[in-house]
Amino acid sequence: MEQLNPFIYDKPLSPDQLIDRREEASRLLALAEGGHNSRLSAPRRYGKTTLLRTVIADAEKAGLIAVYVDFSGVLTLADVAITIEEAYRLSLKGAVRRFVDDVLRTLRPGAAVGPPAARLEIQLQADDDLLRRLHRLLDLPARVHERQGQRVLVVFDEFQEALSAGRGMDGVIRGRIQHHGDAASYIFAGSHPGLMAELFDSRERPLFGQARAVQLGPLPDPELGDFIGRAFADSQREVGAILEPLLDLVRGHPQRAMLVAHHLWEQVPKGGEAEEESWARALTSVFRELQEAFEYAWGNLPEGQRRVLGAVASSQASLYQRDTLKRFQLTKSSARSAATALRKRGDLEATEPHGLHLVDPLFEAWIRERQA
Repeated sequence: MEQLNPFIYDKPLSPDQLIDRREEASRLLALAEGGHNSRLSAPRRYGKTTLLRTVIADAEKAGLIAVYVDFSGVLTLADVAITIEEAYRLSLKGAVRRFVDDVLRTLRPGAAVGPPAARLEIQLQADDDLLRRLHRLLDLPARVHERQGQRVLVVFDEFQEALSAGRGMDGVIRGRIQHHGDAASYIFAGSHPGLMAELFDSRERPLFGQARAVQLGPLPDPELGDFIGRAFADSQREVGAILEPLLDLVRGHPQRAMLVAHHLWEQVPKGGEAEEESWARALTSVFRELQEAFEYAWGNLPEGQRRVLGAVASSQASLYQRDTLKRFQLTKSSARSAATALRKRGDLEATEPHGLHLVDPLFEAWIRERQA
């Protein structure tokens, strides 16, 4: 039987493959058990969903009832309602699931259900009916707690996308969950760091101060290197001295580390060890796979943001130095405006003491090569 590549990079990993996130997982669980809400912000493909799955598994072991709601792709109030209902159906089992099914049936006048795999179709007559239904769905944790006597942990993943469904959505959610302190705890997770900060740190927003912040940083080299080295060894290969340039390239980025390790593993035969030649072939394969996506992302950026990314990727000097601004045809004002937008979206992050770098180290390397 052909040996399977141990490095998975195109979907979230299972909790047993979590790398060095136990401190964050323990923190999130402790907050939930103590009745506190939390927020988890991390760039895309940074291991957020794997961490959340781990927290959910830990919470269930600790006696909490956990519900995972993924708001990715929602556009309307109906999408939000459908997503929450489906999340309860997928997350719960046994007596709790049967109780929630009974409650949901009372909330679904005029609804039609297709085959089990089909998306629910909700036919409601007015926005007021839909909003009233959403209120009741948001109150489900209190209903479950009242019935079961167990605290409910609700994870809202990609929370920022729910806000696109309607103006004031964060106010709607705040209005319901503020009464759930004895019944439920919430984790608000998002991959848009700037927007997540605005939602919870701005005094003008309804959710101001409603969740403790938990940051998800890059993976430490020792733990990431140990994971990669063991995965190679367990499949009768050795990563050897190539581990160092691999770690230097990916800078602790979880998904990018798995992607590069996957391609390197493909170049090393069973019983062999990675060498400079296999590393070069792996890099060629990596950037060939990413070329189309990078071209698309680059082409859809405003010109000013492309200039800033080019400056950050290509120069060790400060973005705002005169020579850097002149080389990339930027003014200090235009550079600051573009950098702020890129940081808010999660494409750029600050480094010590006053620098910037791209969150995606492979995109940074691609841009640097393009500028050469």
